[in-house]
Amino acid sequence: MLLVYPTLYVINIQYCLLVISASYYILGSKSGFRYAIAAILPLLTGILFNDFLKQSIPSTMINVNYTAYGITVLINFALILYIHHLFFKSLTKFKKRELLFKKNLEQAAANLREQAMAKTNFLNSMSHEIRTPLNAIVGMSNLLLSGSRSAEQDENLQILNFSAENLMATVNDIVDFSSLDNEKIQLHKKPFRLYQTIKNVFATFEEEATSKLLNFDLLIDEKLKNKLVIGDELRLSQILFHLIGNAIKFTKHGFVNVGVTCSEEPIDKTVIKFKIDDSGIGISEEMQQQLMDPFKKKLQRSQRQYQTTLGMTIASLLLKLHGSQLEINSRESKGSCFSFDIIYTATEMQEKSIPVSLFPLDANLSELRLLAVDDERLNLLVVKKILAKWGVVADEAVNGKVALEMCIKKDYDVVLMDINMPIMDGFEASRAIKDINKKDFTPPWIIALTASVGSSIEEVIQFPTIDDCILKPFRPEELRYKLSQLNDKMAN
Repeated sequence: MLLVYPTLYVINIQYCLLVISASYYILGSKSGFRYAIAAILPLLTGILFNDFLKQSIPSTMINVNYTAYGITVLINFALILYIHHLFFKSLTKFKKRELLFKKNLEQAAANLREQAMAKTNFLNSMSHEIRTPLNAIVGMSNLLLSGSRSAEQDENLQILNFSAENLMATVNDIVDFSSLDNEKIQLHKKPFRLYQTIKNVFATFEEEATSKLLNFDLLIDEKLKNKLVIGDELRLSQILFHLIGNAIKFTKHGFVNVGVTCSEEPIDKTVIKFKIDDSGIGISEEMQQQLMDPFKKKLQRSQRQYQTTLGMTIASLLLKLHGSQLEINSRESKGSCFSFDIIYTATEMQEKSIPVSLFPLDANLSELRLLAVDDERLNLLVVKKILAKWGVVADEAVNGKVALEMCIKKDYDVVLMDINMPIMDGFEASRAIKDINKKDFTPPWIIALTASVGSSIEEVIQFPTIDDCILKPFRPEELRYKLSQLNDKMAN
């Protein structure tokens, strides 16, 4: 450039570079840009007039001191080099700090994940520890309720049983929320009868609604009667249990109505619209906003009077898994309306739906050969007392190893297997029992009777040598139903 434009001097170029560099580094991008333009504008003007317009600008000739000129050129070059050296040094230091910050951030994220996992494991462990004594409490209260008693004893036992089941529901809610918060729950899509599922959930609350003298109605689209839908029946039941149970709990008088309708749009899909109305105490706008983050709720003296529970939060999170959301229309003292949509793939039933009924409660189970396995003596006592009511005399084993030895010596139809046991746990014991090699041996039906929760219960359900699962504390009717099913199969 200096060869083409002889009117440009080295020192002018240096000054321009110094001004541009210094203005940007000192003043920043916007102010530095304006200052740099103003500084180099005279030089650009001179180039324009002298070289392009061929117009000379009057000036006075200056005698140059070449020694000073040379020193100035050297100093300017040194300044330019130093400024850019500092810039790239700072840039390198910034990149190192950025890498260090990123590494620290990743480490912090890993620590948070470990803390979240530790919290989940702690909740699961505590839940297991709480379930074990609760199993004995619920079991004994059910046994006492089934026997003869005075009116005062009956009232006390009802209170005991109700409190134990509510405590169990709270434990379940905490574990479910923890699993959802850590994204450990996934939907399992299988065909199921939506109509029958909704009817079953509704029937569960009829007695409670009747005892409170509430008008409890279900309006369900008849088009759903002959449809199978593909989805997660368990999670839908949980959503309905939480919302309907919550509505009945906070409605002292009036009504609770459940409505279910369907539409065939979009094509090949069925949109199921659910609506739960009640005349209860309602939810304030502030509490509605806090619904999705219960950890941010402020503790208030009147907090428990509002219609908000952890169950609603769980229902809302489960709906998010379905790609839906919970709509709330509520005012304090004016009742509430909860609504949501779920899209299912639906198919028509090929044959008439036959509702599944419970096996008769008077079925003879006395011929069943049963082994109860549990490391807690109290749990074994409760199970044996419940079974004795049905005429079943059960053997007992205090761990998996003892159970295996007993199954080698004697044939059993059913093994009620605890999972978390010393010496040999339920998984190892069930696998070993199924692999017993002796003449004319028929492997027993193994039912896991476990207090495991969260991801652990999923592992139990999917374990190949475990045939069925009941969660502690269990209802005697549930165990009797499963034993009746097995007894009926053996009879046929």
